[in-house]
Amino acid sequence: MDTFLQGFKLRLRRSSSVRQAYSLFTKAKLPVPRAVRPVGRMFYDFLCAIGFVLKRFKSLIYSQPLFECQCEQVGARLSLVECPAVHGNPSIVIGDDLNVSGSLFITSGRIFDRPSLRIGNRVFIGHDVTISCNREVVIEDDVLIAAKCRISDNDGHPILLPERLAGLPQTRDSILPVRICRGAWIGAGTFILKGVTIGEGCVVGANCVVTRDLPAFTVVAAAPATIVNRTAVA
Repeated sequence: MDTFLQGFKLRLRRSSSVRQAYSLFTKAKLPVPRAVRPVGRMFYDFLCAIGFVLKRFKSLIYSQPLFECQCEQVGARLSLVECPAVHGNPSIVIGDDLNVSGSLFITSGRIFDRPSLRIGNRVFIGHDVTISCNREVVIEDDVLIAAKCRISDNDGHPILLPERLAGLPQTRDSILPVRICRGAWIGAGTFILKGVTIGEGCVVGANCVVTRDLPAFTVVAAAPATIVNRTAVA
């Protein structure tokens, strides 16, 4: 019986008529009369509004209270789309008007008793951002962090192969704090590595790998991040 079923499925997959029918079905498109489009736009806007209200309600009664329980201090007007995932035992202090537009992952290790994450006022964090804080990460006021950025004050594992094979943790000396100064703008997909200070007003282009300190009011791009221009001083 099993052999018969397998042969039948194989004949179906090889049948040109079945493939044509599948192609027609997946590419089918219903015509939308012009007279119906205003009603369709209203229905579309209604669904978007309902989705926004439901997400806001979920954030109000679920995401924000749970996240605040993981923090030492949270300022006014916290705005979340999803509840950030916090792993480990970091000390989290957040200022006013933090806006997180999607998923946020905060991880910490056990090398230091109480790793510290400090986020200032009026900070924006995009979707799918990860902050690995084993010692200290500081994000000052008015910083913009775009989607898919990774910020880490550690390497994740020991550099030396024998130590990795032995399953040893990182040493304290290998974990270096990270600071993103006031008004910096971090482009999408950027990696900020340990020991880095990004200067005030610095603009970091998308997909950069930041391995060293960046001066204030500069524009950087490429990997590793290289100065390509300077911004006007505020």
